[in-house]
Amino acid sequence: MNIDSKILCFGEILWDVLPDKKVPGGAPMNVALHLKKLGMNVEFVSRIGKDALGQEFKDYLGSVDFKEYLLQEDGNHPTGTVQVDLSDSNDPKYDIVFPSAWDYIEMTEDLQQIADESEIIVYGSLASRNKVSSRTLQEILDGQGTYNVFDINLREPHYSKERIELLLGKADLVKMNKGELDILTGWFFQSNGMGEEEQVKYLGSKFECPIVCVTKGENGAGLLYEGKYYRHPGFRVQLMDAIGSGDAFLAALLHGILREESPENILTYACATGAYVASKSGANPDYDINEIRQLINEQNIGS
Repeated sequence: MNIDSKILCFGEILWDVLPDKKVPGGAPMNVALHLKKLGMNVEFVSRIGKDALGQEFKDYLGSVDFKEYLLQEDGNHPTGTVQVDLSDSNDPKYDIVFPSAWDYIEMTEDLQQIADESEIIVYGSLASRNKVSSRTLQEILDGQGTYNVFDINLREPHYSKERIELLLGKADLVKMNKGELDILTGWFFQSNGMGEEEQVKYLGSKFECPIVCVTKGENGAGLLYEGKYYRHPGFRVQLMDAIGSGDAFLAALLHGILREESPENILTYACATGAYVASKSGANPDYDINEIRQLINEQNIGS
């Protein structure tokens, strides 16, 4: 595994319907687009309906010059949508339509070929809410030799403890937010007042996962890396909305790991990327990588 490794991002594609507009989203697609901006060899796989919203997704991906995708087409289920409540801009709420086309991603010859060629798999829990996509994801993860990146992404009521436990067992790198850490803590052990670092180390040990990251919004993030826990206090930006900021964070985190940067630099750049996206509208704002570096330099944090 290295900076040139092929990455497969698997899962949901959907339109985030805001009060005044709709914007393209879905965590796996967002991560793929950010990895592409970072120069990575990435492909995205999902499923759309045979409808106008599905065609709009193709048009959108073409408009941002992203061609490395497999979008299966479904004549029975609509392209995914989600109603986004931004009443708390720090913590958007999502009403995710079920069923949607991306709940029915099938293992086809084309998908099997992409999976066979990929060295890194990026996946979340949402694509496991329905048995069809869940079965396809499991088949991919059961393949040999991939590096598996699990972005937990819990959304009520679309998850179960049993399924999350199975997905954690396949992961080499896990990213979650603080609320998700608290949920997992309640599921898998009695915390007895243990702090964040101890909780993360316990989860890493329980699931034999060497890299575990916890994002905390404006308060930065923590990273368990090779047995040591690192913290970053975060960056101060004028918040627009938090949609997709965690996806941008994950892309930058994985990029830094593959570049074999120091844990401190990995965390600094990931936090800066997430903060920058939170200062813009939508999950995939147009930006230049130099703007991320400028944010780091302006706040004199990291290198």
